Amino acid sequence: MTSTTIKKSYDSLSEAVKSRKNLLNDLLGFVYLIAGPVVILYLSEWFQRNPFDAKWGMKAPVAFFNMIFFWLLALLLFSLLGTLRRALAVEGAMFFIVGLGEYYVTKFRGNTLVPWDIFSFSTAASVAGNYSYALEKRQIVAILLFVAFFASLYFCNFTLPAWKSGKKALVTRLAAIAVIIGVFFAAYVPFVQSEKTISTYRIYDKLFTPTTMTWKDGTIFAFIYDMQFLTVEKPAGYSSSDIASSIQNEWNVSKTPVNDLDSNSSGALAAAVANEKTPNIIVIMCEAFADPAVLGDFKTNEDYMPFIHSLQNGADNTITGYMSASVLGGNTPNTEFEFLTGNTMGFLPEGSIAYQQFVTNRIDSMPHYLKSLGYDTLGMHPYKAKGWDRNRVYPLLGFDKSHFIEYFETKNPTYVRDYVSDESLFTQIEKEYEAHGTEKPFFSFSVTMQNHSEYVGEYDNFHPDVTIDGYNGKDTRITNYLSLEKLTDKAFENLVNYFSKQNDPTVIVFFGDHQANDYVVEPILNLNGKKSADLTFEERTLRYKVPFVIWANYDIVEASNVETSANYLGNMTLKAAGIPLTGYRSFLDDFSEKYPVVTAIHAVSKDGTDTSISDAGNALDEYRKMQYYELFDDKDDFE
Repeated sequence: MTSTTIKKSYDSLSEAVKSRKNLLNDLLGFVYLIAGPVVILYLSEWFQRNPFDAKWGMKAPVAFFNMIFFWLLALLLFSLLGTLRRALAVEGAMFFIVGLGEYYVTKFRGNTLVPWDIFSFSTAASVAGNYSYALEKRQIVAILLFVAFFASLYFCNFTLPAWKSGKKALVTRLAAIAVIIGVFFAAYVPFVQSEKTISTYRIYDKLFTPTTMTWKDGTIFAFIYDMQFLTVEKPAGYSSSDIASSIQNEWNVSKTPVNDLDSNSSGALAAAVANEKTPNIIVIMCEAFADPAVLGDFKTNEDYMPFIHSLQNGADNTITGYMSASVLGGNTPNTEFEFLTGNTMGFLPEGSIAYQQFVTNRIDSMPHYLKSLGYDTLGMHPYKAKGWDRNRVYPLLGFDKSHFIEYFETKNPTYVRDYVSDESLFTQIEKEYEAHGTEKPFFSFSVTMQNHSEYVGEYDNFHPDVTIDGYNGKDTRITNYLSLEKLTDKAFENLVNYFSKQNDPTVIVFFGDHQANDYVVEPILNLNGKKSADLTFEERTLRYKVPFVIWANYDIVEASNVETSANYLGNMTLKAAGIPLTGYRSFLDDFSEKYPVVTAIHAVSKDGTDTSISDAGNALDEYRKMQYYELFDDKDDFE
């Protein structure tokens, strides 16, 4: 009797302990379900900056909106995997990778991840080996905290009935998955992308500063908000037939100004084609070539671009000025796209890569047009053919031939750091011109690689010699950068000297694709009492200005201090060469009189008013409609 009583008491106590243990496990599991996703959110954001910071952190409402995503994802994974431990481990691993990847992308490129980066993965991978992956204190702390979080999951034992435990469990878990996915797509995404949400909670939505947007809004919120811009919607009031009629009747070739920047004269297309003096056109888009002097005053031990500066002082047969780009620190092909097509990134989704998203078929462009006039067309880039899909895109743009790194390696080029030097590329331009002959005019478009970031490390083939007065910082990236530009400047001078001795009329166009990242020019900003993180809108627009030169070995009308943007520079090139413009380019030429600068960042009107694209209102609508027609509805307006 006594043993039976003892056994019952023991069993009763065991059940009570087990019940209490299960209760504690359930309570702890509930805590993990609520707190775990929040911890993952803030740890992933910590890789970049302090997410609680008053200036760069997330305000309470937007932080909560980010938490909703992490809770939904945790519930989805919990329903799929059956244990909360696995669900949080998977979610944590996902956002550990996202956070660390975001850090490196921002460090190397200057901007955070956006939805369109998926199209750029192969290009990013091709240059990944050129960067330093050393971690800083913040990132090390974030990694250690993630490790501690993963270790703590040992105590998380919250589970669901197994898939095979019965029909009820199966139906319940499937229903949960369906509801979570439905809530995400039917409620959460529309809420995030709603203009009412943005205005009600005063959420930062300035697309032209994606890093600031990501930091203030959180990676997930900003990413989902950006996804609505993956496609290009037809402009309000757009009619393809009206645009086609306008191009034919108002902007046809016979009305095109020819030969100089200011003339209203016109010339017949047939005459231009038949003219035996139709000039060769050689275009060089130089990687990261910019003049940091636009950002503030500084002095160096020697001029880092003496030849360019001499041309800017009113050289004969030369047009110089500054071109505003739509990109900063990367996304080079967008500047190519603007120059070659006359289209602006300002009307395409923020952060998109035009080559990879919108050049999927034959497209009207300068190479196609010049080819129709009898030119031989050549595209060159001394790096990997698949970078930004150039090997696919260049034929669609109208290049007869394309030469990439494999071609240059057969020419025994010299290297600066790990890249083919600009001197070797420019020498190859001369050789291609000589081999081409004189029966047809020659169009060459080259994209350099010598000055590509990152600007660290020591090399046997590169000895930086430019220094900045008053700068004693340990970061040598700015002086390395300026020293690279000095090499480019000399190579460009040699190229101009070569063509100045040729009898064939030739126009050479030289411009940078974008400025270097903020961290490169930070010392110059600091010398002027500024920080890149605190620049005003007007100061920030200066970060997109690069010098351009149009030089000819025959008489053209000179100009200096010209302000333009990449989408118009192609027109200026054709006009300097005396080439009549297409109907679309005639429209652009007229529109540039009203808005001399139009980029993805801002638009500058004739009277100097400078506004962001989003604040320009209806003033750019005519251009927007023309571009939509040109890019999506019409491919053959010059034929």
